Amino acid sequence: MGMAEGRSTITIKPDLGDYRGLLKALSQMDKASQAQLKNDVYSISSWVAGGIKTSGYVGARFPAQAAIVAATVRPARDRVPTIYVGGAKGRASGGANAGQLLFGNEFGGERNAKGSLSTFPNGGFKFPERTDREGRGNKGYWIFPTLKEMQPTIKKRWQEACVKVLDNWARNS
Repeated sequence: MGMAEGRSTITIKPDLGDYRGLLKALSQMDKASQAQLKNDVYSISSWVAGGIKTSGYVGARFPAQAAIVAATVRPARDRVPTIYVGGAKGRASGGANAGQLLFGNEFGGERNAKGSLSTFPNGGFKFPERTDREGRGNKGYWIFPTLKEMQPTIKKRWQEACVKVLDNWARNS
């Protein structure tokens, strides 16, 4: 899965480098077949969005922040499974919106020499501790671990949707 867009929003979709030929074939289909694929893929994206939201409400650190971010998780209507997270919606008690909380809540923040992030007046930290390194990045607390767990099923369901719509289109062409 890759990321794109502005700093306050994550767009989660597959790396399409290996799928250029398939996407070209899909773009040659009639409008009805393309609409059917988007419907099938939207159901996959909705399922993934639901899994991510559940993780935000159930297993995240700093659950009040995570709930604000989780409320912004939404599926996109596309040929590939796509999810948006973050943006200007939602407000924390300090005034931050979901996009401003997104990366700190998911990946944590660095501690300063005294062992703390800049703190709230009540002594609480703004974000959880930084997650462990994994490869080139961090593991994340709830969004990326959920995606990693769901990824094999996402891939399988997307491939099945593509094969189904291509078969139907080929039979009817």
